[in-house]
Amino acid sequence: MRTHLASGTQAARVVVRRVAWRSPWLDMSTLALITIVLVKCLDRRWDEPPMLAPLLAVPPALAGIGAASVRRPLAYGGVSMLAALFVWLKPTEFAGSLPGATMFTIVVITAVATLGTAVNVRQERRIATVRSVAEAAQHALLRPPPQRLGGLGFDVVYVAAAAEAMVGGDLYEVTRTAEHGIRVIMGDVRGKGLDAVELAADILGMFRELAHDAHTLGELAIRLDTGLGRSLGRYEEFVTALLVEIDQESGRASIFNCGHPPPVLISAAAGDAEPGDPGNRSVALMEVPAPAPPLGLLALGDCSGGQLSLHLQPNDQLLLYTDGVTEARDARRRFYPLPERITALARAAVRTPASNGSARHGLLDLLRADLLKHVGAPLEDDAALLLIQAPATWSPSLATVTSHAEPIVS
Repeated sequence: MRTHLASGTQAARVVVRRVAWRSPWLDMSTLALITIVLVKCLDRRWDEPPMLAPLLAVPPALAGIGAASVRRPLAYGGVSMLAALFVWLKPTEFAGSLPGATMFTIVVITAVATLGTAVNVRQERRIATVRSVAEAAQHALLRPPPQRLGGLGFDVVYVAAAAEAMVGGDLYEVTRTAEHGIRVIMGDVRGKGLDAVELAADILGMFRELAHDAHTLGELAIRLDTGLGRSLGRYEEFVTALLVEIDQESGRASIFNCGHPPPVLISAAAGDAEPGDPGNRSVALMEVPAPAPPLGLLALGDCSGGQLSLHLQPNDQLLLYTDGVTEARDARRRFYPLPERITALARAAVRTPASNGSARHGLLDLLRADLLKHVGAPLEDDAALLLIQAPATWSPSLATVTSHAEPIVS
């Protein structure tokens, strides 16, 4: 599995770059403010108290905003205090009143900014510790699928959210069964943090067991929902889920949607053009007539319209994803237009395949890069993408092939 961990080392680098970008502006602004105060207070005839002197308390207050160390507000407070001393030493009848009050204000503001920074740094470290534990648990339970299974190709990309965001409960799994072909789940727990990761682990554990026994996807959804019901009172969240079943011999597929974003079918051939032609790609949302309620709430609604059947043609691709993709917003708060973008990206992936020659890898690479470009910053919510690639030809012999390639790594 290849991941783009915006919440880990890369996120830390992003934050460092932003702080580095802001620091020169703060330094220059502070220097300009102190220079103006000193010029106005020292290079003029004082006929009235120097009203600009209290502005020297501003730099330590600004330095405490978002500071990563207490040394920053202390340093700015020291520079402001030196400037106030220069004003205090100017021989004037006001030297002992207003400058003295300014120095006292600088001391108080510096102390408050330092204390606030210390508390904030401690809180951020605590949050980072909790997040690292949740990420470790999440990565442990999200096992990468094999590159090929029963003739189908699989690829996964997980794009983590910003460092400040809590870990989400995105989940996925691919299981090969003896009687029901290949079954796949893509889900998203409503909620964040360790509780969401724990619930995702329970769902995946139940799916890995029930996928072999349930006769239909509808039955599988009901049994997953029942399993959550046994934990009533333990969980207060629900899980949107997409269940997919694919026959390895014929390419017949079924989709059961429990309140999850619909998958995207990328058709490899249309019309009379040759398959594999970059210009020969069509994209369609596989929307069921009426999605069933999410897992955990399944008994509260009608599930009769939650299923859809389709036939995967050779080289077709089926993209499953979580709402962290479609709900990603740019600077103007516009959602990421996945159906429109995937059309162009699928064609570009054929023109420029990945280094290993696999166009499906190139598609997720392009999609991840395009998503991050659209947002322009780390995502506010985790996003998972699972791409299923149909073989070049459907053959009954594929059902007997057991290919366990090495997991996809970044």
